[in-house]
Amino acid sequence: MITEFKKYKRLFAFGCSFTCYIYPTWADIIYQSLNEDCEFYNCGRSGGGNLFISHRITEANRKYKFNEDDLIVVMWSTFARLDFYRDNNWITP
Repeated sequence: MITEFKKYKRLFAFGCSFTCYIYPTWADIIYQSLNEDCEFYNCGRSGGGNLFISHRITEANRKYKFNEDDLIVVMWSTFARLDFYRDNNWITP
């Protein structure tokens, strides 16, 4: 269990619309608990399924090189959600 949120320098949140939507989500609430210098990367997307989420985690790690100063939080979706990658774009109905 995480007890000291202030030690993190970056927050990465992954998931579906429960993670990133037009209103504040759990990811935004966690961000408010962190240090004011903390960078926030919300990689969630409406309609995103587990395939989309797992690819986003891998892409973010390759780009940002996760380390011990990062808080990475994932909210997995349902197994029944369909999403796919076509023509260089994620389709997340």
